[in-house]
Amino acid sequence: MDAGRHELLARAAAMYYQQELTQNEIAAALDLSRVKVYRLLKEARETQIVRILIDWPIKRALDLEARLVERFGLDRALVLQTSATDQALLRRQIAQLAARYLESALVDHDTMSICFGSTTYEVISAIRIDFQANVNVVQATGSLPHALKEFDSSALTRQLAQKLGGEAHYLSSPLLADNAAAAAVIREQAVVARTLEQVRRADIALVGIGNLDPATSGFARAGVADSQQLRAYREAGAIGDMAWQIFDSAGRLFPCELNQRIIGVRLDELRALPQTVAVAVGVDKAAAITGALRSGVLNVLCADEDTASRIIADGL
Repeated sequence: MDAGRHELLARAAAMYYQQELTQNEIAAALDLSRVKVYRLLKEARETQIVRILIDWPIKRALDLEARLVERFGLDRALVLQTSATDQALLRRQIAQLAARYLESALVDHDTMSICFGSTTYEVISAIRIDFQANVNVVQATGSLPHALKEFDSSALTRQLAQKLGGEAHYLSSPLLADNAAAAAVIREQAVVARTLEQVRRADIALVGIGNLDPATSGFARAGVADSQQLRAYREAGAIGDMAWQIFDSAGRLFPCELNQRIIGVRLDELRALPQTVAVAVGVDKAAAITGALRSGVLNVLCADEDTASRIIADGL
């Protein structure tokens, strides 16, 4: 987007949301039609020039939190009492819960590393724009050439760094190398190695958890793996993924070439960090979340009540 277009969108949005002018009044001021103003406001929301955050009341299931902490040795569990039946709304509420936790946990001069996906995208969006903590943000996984908005790693790194009042550090690499040998070469490049070292020294990391379901998996949506490949992994014992690394039900790294081709932080590196926070929503992810908990990578889990109940009810 060129600077002129960006300025027009921001101006129209400021008149509507800050000055509380009507669309007709904005149309007159900008010498545009009302339909044009409506389209500008819609584009401003779609491009996140305008971000609307609804502050939902957060009610937590404290008993489930305590049971998860005891069973898996977590530092903390955050379990949202489930009231929303709409999955999109539930994800936003969970994201808000995780965002409020991060705002309380981050301190000046911290470094935060981010592994991108649909859930972490929602968390970044939920962090309040006026929250400033002088926190640096490091992109922990490589970028995709034609990314959906939730996988646009560099843009989201920049957005979060602006919110946190720190510097953005980018991983100048594709997410997926052509083969394992190419991945090894890329990791050794000075600019890539330097950022990965910053990731390994981070104070806190944010990750999502996937279940390798071909219908919803980030691997499929981002074009990293096709449905047939994901089904084959699941049949061979893979259960989920974190930071684009596939693991089995015991939380062990799954032996597959795809893991070797990913450019980014590894599970053992996340395990060594002071704090790794995972956010996951949905009963269909319960088995994957359990595997992630068994990996020893996580210190903090943020999930919904139904999912936490399923994990506990399955005798885990």
